Amino acid sequence: MTKTLQDLIDESIFISTEYQARLAELTHGAGWDVDFSAPAFTLQTEPPTTLTPYLLGTESASRGSWIWSWQELGHFPAVVVAAAVQAREAGERLGVPELSTDELPVVEGLARRLTLAAKAVTGIYAHYPATAGGGVTAWLLLDGPEFDLPELTVERMMRVIAEALTTDTAVDHNLAVDSYAKLRGAHIEWDTEATCVVTVGDGAQRFWFDDHQISGVEPAEATVGADVLAGLVADARDRAAALRGERGAAEATAAREAAQPRRVETPVAAPQERPVPAEVPDVVEPEEVPEERPVPVEEPLQPVPARYEDTDLPFDQEPSEDRDVRPGRVSTTVVPGPEPVRPDGEERAPERPAATARPAGERAEEPEAVVPPAAAPARPEPGAHPAPEQREVSEETAGQAPGETAEETAEEEQGERKKGFFSRFFGL
Repeated sequence: MTKTLQDLIDESIFISTEYQARLAELTHGAGWDVDFSAPAFTLQTEPPTTLTPYLLGTESASRGSWIWSWQELGHFPAVVVAAAVQAREAGERLGVPELSTDELPVVEGLARRLTLAAKAVTGIYAHYPATAGGGVTAWLLLDGPEFDLPELTVERMMRVIAEALTTDTAVDHNLAVDSYAKLRGAHIEWDTEATCVVTVGDGAQRFWFDDHQISGVEPAEATVGADVLAGLVADARDRAAALRGERGAAEATAAREAAQPRRVETPVAAPQERPVPAEVPDVVEPEEVPEERPVPVEEPLQPVPARYEDTDLPFDQEPSEDRDVRPGRVSTTVVPGPEPVRPDGEERAPERPAATARPAGERAEEPEAVVPPAAAPARPEPGAHPAPEQREVSEETAGQAPGETAEETAEEEQGERKKGFFSRFFGL
C-alpha cells in the first residue's frame, strides 16, 4: 500500500487542529524552555507543565533546506529522534520519499506539511515550531497526558472541522472526515462517495461532498448506539497504542544505528597523466612561490543554550487565536559517541555534564570552556623542525600498536562529524 504526502496530511489535519487548540489552552501566553538531554518541553505556567518533545528536523532560510533529525544519528538522545525515525520508516514503507530523504530544499510551507504528515504516522498530534536566530526553525512534536481530549460531541466536531478548513490545507475532504472519525472513536457510514453520516455520543451529522470537497452539512439520525461507540473508542485507543509501540521500536533503532561504528573511506586520487615536456627557453625566470598560510582551526562546539525568538504563529495553530507567547530557551548538548574499549586500569576521560534549560527571562551566563582530556601537541609552522619533546612523542607513537592510533583518529573524526552536523542543523 502506497500513499502520498498529501494523503497523510489529509489524514491528520482535523485532529491536528484539535490538538493545537488544546496546546493554546495549556500555554496561556506562558514562556517555555526545552532541554533535549532530559528531554523536556516546559511551559512556565503555575504550576509548570512539562511535555515530551520529539525533534523532527530544522529548516534554515540561509541554508535553504530542511534536515531531518535522523540525518546522522548520535547527536541527540534516541527518544528525542524516535518520532523522526518512525516517520522515516513509515515513509519507506508507504513510498513517501519526503519522509525518507534526509535533506530537502525549502519551499514555502514544506516544514509544516512534513510535520502534519509525521503526525499521521506517529500518533503525536501537537507540534511547536521553535524559531531561532539566523533563520533556523526547529520543528517539535509534543506529547503528554495533558493532551487527553474530552469525548467528541457534535458541536466540538463541527467547530474543529470548520477551523481546519479555513487553512485550505486539506485536499481530499472525504479522507479527512473518515480519518478524523476513526481517530476520535466516532462511527462513520458512507452511503455513497458523495455523502456519509458521522455519529458521536450526542448526535449525528450528514456530510455532503462534491469532487472530494465538503459541500454541505445537516443534522442526521444516529446510525449506532452507545455500545457500538464504546467499541470504536476502544479501537481508537488500540491504534494509538500500536503507534506508540512502533515509536518504541524506532527509538531502539535510533540507539542501535547511533552505536554502529562508521567506516571512514579515504578517497583514492585518480592517476594523472604525465604532461608532455615543453621546450625550455634560454632564460628561465624563477617562479614566485606563494607563502603558505596556516589553515584556521574551527573552535569546538560548546553546549550554549540558544535563545529562540517569538513568531507570528507561535504554535502554527489552524487558526491561532492566542498569539501572545513569549520566547523560550533551547538547550542542546552534543551526545557523546560510544565509549571505546580501553585496557583494564587505564584512566577514562571525565564526562561532560549535559546542558540544562534555564528559566525563561534569565540571562544566559557565559559558557565555561570545555577542557579536553589531553591537549594535542601544537602543529609546527611549515618548514620548522619539531621540538625535542615533539620528536620523543612521535617516536613513542611509532612504537604503539596500530589499533591504538586508529582508535584516536576515529574519535577525532567522530567529533568533527558532530561539530559539522550541529553547524548545519542549528545554523551554528
